Amino acid sequence: MSSDTAYCYSCGEEMDPEADVCVACGVEQKTAGGSSGGRAPGKKYCSNCGDQIDEAAEICPECGVRQASASNDVERVPAAVLALLLGALGAHKFYMGDTKMGLLYLCFSWTLIPGLVALVEGIIYLTKSDAEFQAQYVN
Repeated sequence: MSSDTAYCYSCGEEMDPEADVCVACGVEQKTAGGSSGGRAPGKKYCSNCGDQIDEAAEICPECGVRQASASNDVERVPAAVLALLLGALGAHKFYMGDTKMGLLYLCFSWTLIPGLVALVEGIIYLTKSDAEFQAQYVN
């Protein structure tokens, strides 16, 4: 297998090894979240050889390459629910790992402006697909 080829964690498409986001499915490669594409439940694709491996595997049994772990378990629906219910306090920002924005929302919650912004954000989160949400909001 050529060293200048990589495969998407989510959909298994061949891609540039330097790419941060898969052009086929839009999933960021450092956080293997999003849609499952054509993979079986509980499986992911090896970033080096493209073979289907167990989702919890740290090393590909086929080629022996260590797999990047999903460091962020941020999901779209819980983020949207937090934005809609506790968004004025910045709960959704804290959940998504954006502590600075969470503190900003918290400090200005008395103005009700963060609540309005969070309402819009919650609706936007719900209208996006999982892959779009991961690509745009999850670092």
